[in-house]
Amino acid sequence: SSSSSSSSRQRSKEEGIRYRALYWGVQAASLEPEVLRSFTVLFEDYLPIRLAGRRIYAYLENLMEEVREERRGEIAMVREIFPNWDQMADDTDAKEDFLECARDVWDVIMDEALLLDDTLETVGESQQSKEGGVVSLSQMIRLGIDQVLIEEGIVNDAKELECIARQVALEGDGDMEKEHNGKETRHDEEGGAYLEMTFPIFMKILNQCTIQNKAQNLNYGNMLQNVEQKVKDQRAGSLANDLDTSTILASKAVRSGGSTSCEKRQKYSDSYDGYVSTFQLWERKFLGNDNAASDVKTSSLSSSSTRQSRRMEILRGCFCGARNPKVAAALKIVYMDYAALRLAGDLIFKLMSKI
Repeated sequence: SSSSSSSSRQRSKEEGIRYRALYWGVQAASLEPEVLRSFTVLFEDYLPIRLAGRRIYAYLENLMEEVREERRGEIAMVREIFPNWDQMADDTDAKEDFLECARDVWDVIMDEALLLDDTLETVGESQQSKEGGVVSLSQMIRLGIDQVLIEEGIVNDAKELECIARQVALEGDGDMEKEHNGKETRHDEEGGAYLEMTFPIFMKILNQCTIQNKAQNLNYGNMLQNVEQKVKDQRAGSLANDLDTSTILASKAVRSGGSTSCEKRQKYSDSYDGYVSTFQLWERKFLGNDNAASDVKTSSLSSSSTRQSRRMEILRGCFCGARNPKVAAALKIVYMDYAALRLAGDLIFKLMSKI
């Protein structure tokens, strides 16, 4: 709805990278019992960590609700403009709502667009928009989406796609995208290199391409699956393909923004990487002396031995987190961006170094 959309805060691409890495890390951590136990002990035993944890949890919870509301608003907008889109699910045997599936594919497109080499490098505002939730036409072509649309018979070539995208963007300037969270598409008069689109505009472009080329028998479900696969395949064979997506996003987060911010993040990133390397070294020594660790757990439950046992649980969680790329990437974002949690991270490292 327009009322809920207008209250949502406009996020930048820079923030989008951080939040994606954070939420993937939270999801990965929830599947690691040792990491969860480590967080539990830290939360119970150390007041500074408890206060910082509550603060970031409340912030991210509110942000997640904003994102959910924005997603619902985008889908509702497309459904209002094209009420027949949902009927496509019957033709493609989709088990879920067609527009929900289409929005999931758009998430993949946005993720892969963020992973393009030049995305979020330090550039002037005149060169590239830093608004989140949009993908430029040039990025879509680099991801190979135009090739899928050509193969499906929706467009004849990339030039036709650009012309249709420009037409839709110009038509939408006065209504659709301005209603959606105040987002505006940009269209470069010199050739559309930075023409950008949101999910509703992307769907409107697909609809216009279908009408213009009379692709009435198009299987939209298969077409979207092909788009998703093509986008993912673009990284196949590259060096980045061997890295976890979260690791790549965290690396980009270090280099995004102004030069001063980059210098600070690089400094904190180097410190964090040093911690991770140290934990990995300690784990090798720890595993070589696991009997000693077992002795700590089975010793008499005096106050000091209980405290030592709980610290060992924290240490085991640190080892597990350092091995998990998604958890490590999320914690790097937290360490770089939140001063209170950076101090908490330094405290944890000092505590662990005394074991």
